[in-house]
Amino acid sequence: MRFSTKTIFLSLVLLALGVGLKANEATDFKWPEHKITPIFKNFIGAYNSNDPDKLLAFTSAHFEKDFEKIAAYWPSVFADFGQIEPYSIDEEYAEENLMGLWCQGKQTKGWVMIIFRMNMESSKIDAKGVVRGDRPPGKLPSYEELSSEEKINYLEGYIEDLVELDRFSGAVLIAKGEDILFNKSYGESNKKLKSKNDSATSFNIASTSKTFTAISIALLAERGMLAFSDKIDKYIPEYPKDISSQLSIHHLLTHSSGIELDDYEPFNDQKDKAKSMEDLLQAQLMHIDSMNEGRRKDFQVLNEFDYSNENFDLLGLIIERVSGLSYAEFVEANILEVLDMKSSFASAEKLIAFQNRAIGYSTRNTEGEFLGGKRVENDRVKPHFLRPDGGIYSSVSDLYTYFKAINQDKLVSANMKETIFKRHFKRYGYGFEVFDHKIGHRGVYSGVGSHFNYYPASDYYIIILSNYGAMAGSVINDHIEDVILPRN
Repeated sequence: MRFSTKTIFLSLVLLALGVGLKANEATDFKWPEHKITPIFKNFIGAYNSNDPDKLLAFTSAHFEKDFEKIAAYWPSVFADFGQIEPYSIDEEYAEENLMGLWCQGKQTKGWVMIIFRMNMESSKIDAKGVVRGDRPPGKLPSYEELSSEEKINYLEGYIEDLVELDRFSGAVLIAKGEDILFNKSYGESNKKLKSKNDSATSFNIASTSKTFTAISIALLAERGMLAFSDKIDKYIPEYPKDISSQLSIHHLLTHSSGIELDDYEPFNDQKDKAKSMEDLLQAQLMHIDSMNEGRRKDFQVLNEFDYSNENFDLLGLIIERVSGLSYAEFVEANILEVLDMKSSFASAEKLIAFQNRAIGYSTRNTEGEFLGGKRVENDRVKPHFLRPDGGIYSSVSDLYTYFKAINQDKLVSANMKETIFKRHFKRYGYGFEVFDHKIGHRGVYSGVGSHFNYYPASDYYIIILSNYGAMAGSVINDHIEDVILPRN
């Protein structure tokens, strides 16, 4: 199936600007002459109604099978993007029996591509796909005629509208160099207590925590206490020798080791019970033979990007064994305290004692299953420890301080920063995502969404933390990019 060329999620809104931007109207779209066009028109109507009966009527009429399951799927997309308008046809998905339609949320302004493929007889749809976290190719709507002040005022109104619709809760910071242009918080950190998010609220940053783990390793490297080329058997001798003698710290930092176990539920169950780095190690050792894709037999280093939390759990253990401190103690002493990050925590005990902590609320359960639009509490903090692959808590202001310190060579040297930000594999450096136009990281979990980005060409920082889940922050982050940054 051709869907593999893009990130497609099979299980997974243009407000009036008030500033007269004609280029920003999505209504200029013209439907192509195509056999799938009438089906898509019917779909948009059924989808935008968010009515279960209308969705079931649509899927029963146009899908080859699984009518009820597919009808029940679309409200989960609606929960992320709201009502949508067609924007453009993706040429890569424009064939006789295939169409990919880019849409933009009417209110969220999130970009989403919906793909329908018809069967060989062209009588029914036999496959669907949803692409998110990407943008339509080609020229996008331009906001360049707005002044910098107008852009910020517009974004403030845009976010406030989403908050009023209960589509966002969290904090947003936009800065250019040393100048903070926007720093506001929205929604409640704890609905039971009716406490509000504010500038000091600490949010779970999920996988953005990996940047702290990588910086910690870099600090140890600069102090001569380890080298990126070191094989991990030097620090974890109990790991299977056929694996550890091949793998270096470099492989762990770049997700190129080939170690991956989180598709195996018994491993996940044991990992969730872990109370220490040593427990995380024991979980891997117990289930190492269940490494995915048959990699355990005759193990060879993968030497290509394959995202894996297990890599960063091992890095956390290495930090402890090299430094003689716990992971939390090292991060706090060498990063958080150095930069006076008072709303940031690597210690579960200190976090739990901190009153201004955001609790996650999600329309999905911990297994990612959609709950029908109702938000439920999902407090991931456990009274054990915060893991190096995704446990740290922070605020947008603290993360801005942290990223500035890295850029200004206050944490690591300029040479080390260059090594960390180098694209080693695919889109990854050492613990940082490295794209053509930005450097940073994202964090995703039910009820948690973090976006932590720096744009070198324009010296912008955009940092968004949400306790309403990944998409609540993602659509805002993407739209801020659309408005603030020049588009080709």
